[in-house]
Amino acid sequence: MADLLLGLDIGTSGVKVGLASAGGQLLGLGRARHPNDSPHPDWVQCPPERWRAGVVAGIQQACAEAGVQPADVSAVGISVLFPCITPLDKQARPLYPALLYSDRRSTAQVDAIERLLPRDRYQDIIGNVLTPGTCAVTSIAWLRDEQPDIAARTHCFAPANTAISAWLTGEFAADPAMVALSGLVDIHDPWRWNEGLCETLGIDVQRLPRIAAAHEIVGTVTRAAADATGLKPGTPVACGTGDVPASAFACGAVDSSAVVYVAGSTDCVAVPVAQPTPDRRWVNCAYIPKDAWLPIGTTTSSGVSVEWFLRELLGQSGSDGIQAMTALAESAEPGSGRLLYLPYLQGERTPLWDPQARGSFFGLSTATTRADLARAVFEGTAFGLRMVIDSIEQVAGTAVSEIRAVGGGTKNALWNQIKADVLQRPLAVLEFQETSSLGAALLAGLGAGLYPSFEAAAAVAWAGNHARLVEPSAANAPRYNELFGLFQQLYPATRPIAHALSRRTADAP
Repeated sequence: MADLLLGLDIGTSGVKVGLASAGGQLLGLGRARHPNDSPHPDWVQCPPERWRAGVVAGIQQACAEAGVQPADVSAVGISVLFPCITPLDKQARPLYPALLYSDRRSTAQVDAIERLLPRDRYQDIIGNVLTPGTCAVTSIAWLRDEQPDIAARTHCFAPANTAISAWLTGEFAADPAMVALSGLVDIHDPWRWNEGLCETLGIDVQRLPRIAAAHEIVGTVTRAAADATGLKPGTPVACGTGDVPASAFACGAVDSSAVVYVAGSTDCVAVPVAQPTPDRRWVNCAYIPKDAWLPIGTTTSSGVSVEWFLRELLGQSGSDGIQAMTALAESAEPGSGRLLYLPYLQGERTPLWDPQARGSFFGLSTATTRADLARAVFEGTAFGLRMVIDSIEQVAGTAVSEIRAVGGGTKNALWNQIKADVLQRPLAVLEFQETSSLGAALLAGLGAGLYPSFEAAAAVAWAGNHARLVEPSAANAPRYNELFGLFQQLYPATRPIAHALSRRTADAP
């Protein structure tokens, strides 16, 4: 039988499992949704058992769709949400729920780090902004400080790909993309934990995973994992990487000529470059080839804002809810009656880096309609995206000619058009959307030696994709340019109030 590559994609709100051929063709796809938990304000966590149950269900669905058995799979690759941290014991059993990237419980640990190392000096070392959750060391430190019994029993503080690969193989490894966002390495050397930095911050380097290339085969499926998943014992498993690098890989992005935009629960923009960027508005993430970088600009609550609007203001969910919200938004004029929406429901990352930022509608009047509210959410998330895109040419060092757009958020034609109009740039919306799953599968193929190079594997993926160009409307440009200028002023004007409200929320019982 021809080589069958399995890509496990662990996302914020669900698991996707793609079965692909070595030629990059998706043969079968399985899906399983899961909730996250917020037991306290600013907490966002998920038991990894939900990820694992999703993997098991997804493998069965994908293989059934392809007409094969899980035991026919040749190799497994992994793509995950990141950064997040799960404490695992020696048997790779989770000891506590995973703390997700949007979890902000570790603000006290941020303050403690700043007392040990001046913020500017520390950020110069790690090449990224010190912020709770997104800088994984803060979550590790919170577990150490607030869950000492669990921390004492922890064998490995595991990123999500480690949690999955260790479950499958018994081996604990993480790739440089995860490591670069840990806050525990020199940004110019994400292949080695900085032992001096770990010692200063009180993190036991022996409880961190070994560092392996994203495509390195770190182990093989154990008998126990085979019994759980149906995979054959001994099936090779690649280390895996974050969902954004995996998507960029499957979008054929090998250099700065290709900008990749992933529209999901969060919005992520990434561009391959040769060196880490000094622009602190962006996250320095290591890419799949050694000595390659993938700076990422991320807004925290794009798709989350839409889900919130559906749930809380329309009392709906799923595709029916999206259709209802879109129909409302289409009936409103561009500009939503001069209503602005700040999409900061979970704080904000690029470019603000403020975990205490809060969302709001501004400009409400008795003339405001539900249609205005719906459209304002779509437009506000597009304004947030523009704040990221406007700085990308400085990061890439070249003019941006094309934005390759993928992800669940690109399935909405109205939202795509609003984004193109706000950005005043065309969006190349890819027809094949499951790039994280395909990227994970390609990692497995690369590790198994099916491709001679990263570039060759990326070319295989890109050759099978096509894009539909969404051109911006010149007629809407003046209105959106004016509103974008006001949008940029709104956060600085309301920041002190948002911080005061955030502190009150955090103090509430």
